[in-house]
Amino acid sequence: MTGDPLVSIRCLVYNHEPFLRQCLDGFVMQKTTFPFEAIVHDDASTDGSAAIIREYAEKYPDIIKPIYETENQWGKGTISKSMDAAMHPNSKYIALCEGDDYWTDPNKLQLQVDFLESHPDYTMCFHRANTINDETGEENNAFPGRVFRNIQSRDYHSTELFATWTVPTASMLYRKECQYYPLKYRYRCLYGDIVRVLSAAEMGKVKGFDRMMSVYRIQPHGITFSAGSNDRFIMYSPEHYLFIKDNFPKVDRKVMNQAISSRFWIRAWRQTQRKSQIRDIFYSVRYDFWPCSKSLLFHVLQKLKRLLKRDTFIE
Repeated sequence: MTGDPLVSIRCLVYNHEPFLRQCLDGFVMQKTTFPFEAIVHDDASTDGSAAIIREYAEKYPDIIKPIYETENQWGKGTISKSMDAAMHPNSKYIALCEGDDYWTDPNKLQLQVDFLESHPDYTMCFHRANTINDETGEENNAFPGRVFRNIQSRDYHSTELFATWTVPTASMLYRKECQYYPLKYRYRCLYGDIVRVLSAAEMGKVKGFDRMMSVYRIQPHGITFSAGSNDRFIMYSPEHYLFIKDNFPKVDRKVMNQAISSRFWIRAWRQTQRKSQIRDIFYSVRYDFWPCSKSLLFHVLQKLKRLLKRDTFIE
């Protein structure tokens, strides 16, 4: 298909060899009335990911546009700039799909583009996704699978999108302008997905579809669900939530403050220095007293329960 691509797919790959063919097949199977491109960024994988990307780039040169890194760029924060530079300047929409997720519907892009083309007041749309546990191969019925499978055909507001991890990454299609929403204190941001979602919600309306068109893969050793990533998120999440509060005023302030308070309270009990712990408790109470009071009430009730059991045993 000739002409400039209407959609640029951004696909980040790092050691995704076991899943990558399924991901890339989801791109090349798309049936559209418009050209599109897939910027596939291999971040110096140590497995066979780069070889698979080369194979697909040779077979589908009009679609697969590869970037090969010789040194890992994730920690340097330069990946987004590389992918921005590689995208066609005239593309209008951006879709996301990381190398371990995949699309299941060949009409996904066409359906989403048709909606945004006919609804200029909307900046983003997304859809239902299945969630698979990579270790067991089974569907995930807890969070986030429960949320992803129950996305409805309706508008979603910023507060709802923030309060619940609502949007599967591989389901998103948004206008390119959302990529350049001005952000303050960007260094505080831990995860970019929520930034894209809330940026779109600040700039226009966001629509959900109840059609299942992708799969989100849970990997216990991946970026999101590994123990190390969870620890890192706990220790830096208060600043991450403050970053969101500073940049996205459409998110309800009460909900935002409760989230910030909760994150300071959780981190307080991970601190190894007394001074840091007291500081985090202070900030938790400052933003919202409820997380602190709820936790204290829980500990008091647990202590009373133990005392009652001891008294019963003595009698």
